[in-house]
Amino acid sequence: MPRTRHLPVNARRSLVTVTPSLLAAVGVLSVFLSLRDRLPGRMATHIGPGGEADGFSGQGSFLAVALGVLIGDAVLFGGLVHWMRTNPGPQRVVAVIGGAVAVLTGWLVVAVLLANADVDDPESVTLPGLQAALAFGAAAVYAALGWLICGRVEEGETSSEPPADAARLSLGASETAVWSRTTGSRVLPATGVLVLAAGLVVGITTGWLSALPMLVAGAPLALLTGARVTADRRGITVAPTFASWPRLNIPLERIAEAGNRPVSPFREFGGWGYRIRPGASGIVLRTGDALVATLATGKEFVVTVDDAATAAALLNALADRERRTPAGG
Repeated sequence: MPRTRHLPVNARRSLVTVTPSLLAAVGVLSVFLSLRDRLPGRMATHIGPGGEADGFSGQGSFLAVALGVLIGDAVLFGGLVHWMRTNPGPQRVVAVIGGAVAVLTGWLVVAVLLANADVDDPESVTLPGLQAALAFGAAAVYAALGWLICGRVEEGETSSEPPADAARLSLGASETAVWSRTTGSRVLPATGVLVLAAGLVVGITTGWLSALPMLVAGAPLALLTGARVTADRRGITVAPTFASWPRLNIPLERIAEAGNRPVSPFREFGGWGYRIRPGASGIVLRTGDALVATLATGKEFVVTVDDAATAAALLNALADRERRTPAGG
């Protein structure tokens, strides 16, 4: 059995994300120092679609940007993996993408350095399309290996299954309870991370101004797609996993009945995120079990989350007790 199996799952995923960035940074620095005397003062740093140089910079600035991107990759994706530790499914996707981006970036930077070695005119530098193909191939191989190393969701990362017949929890007259669980999307974080990754590649090859829209668009998708769902005497509260605001609350008095059922975001709501359609609204981040509250207006409020049956049973019990309590009592 591989030794990595003895590491906690979060540690394995952090290593999958951060290690390629650090190794690539060391490799880029080593290749740069070994070739420094053979590199032109004005280097070709961007290769156009035809394989010919169309962007240039000094040695120092090129090295600083390359190392900054690789270290930034480690910080960005390593931070995301740490923050997403309560959402193990999306966390695994982000960990693999972060490591693969580092492999791709490191390969391309080294290829550019080698292409500049011993040239008299940097405008004559070319980079065969094979190098790009090899870079993407290496990233894909690493992604596959990283996916295996990250491992599946282990026992203990998720809660136990709810009782199948729990329509209402049994609460004493003075007892209260709180149910809380995190939920996340596989599609939205992966999309956000891919957009960020594309922004990094565009930034290092074309320019950061061109990459800015992708970085700005990708960051919210990557960061704000997890949510904490809470069911208690206040009703249903949904807030971002990593912040207390913005939050959405459905008060207990508005809930006529709560239940759970499977939900398909695209088929039922036309996509992922906060969705509104005739007769229903909610936060749908993935396909699967969902907490479904039928409101006093007859409309539904839906949140996709595991263990939804337990949340529904608690809400029904609390709502029953509130309806039995006289006003002002």
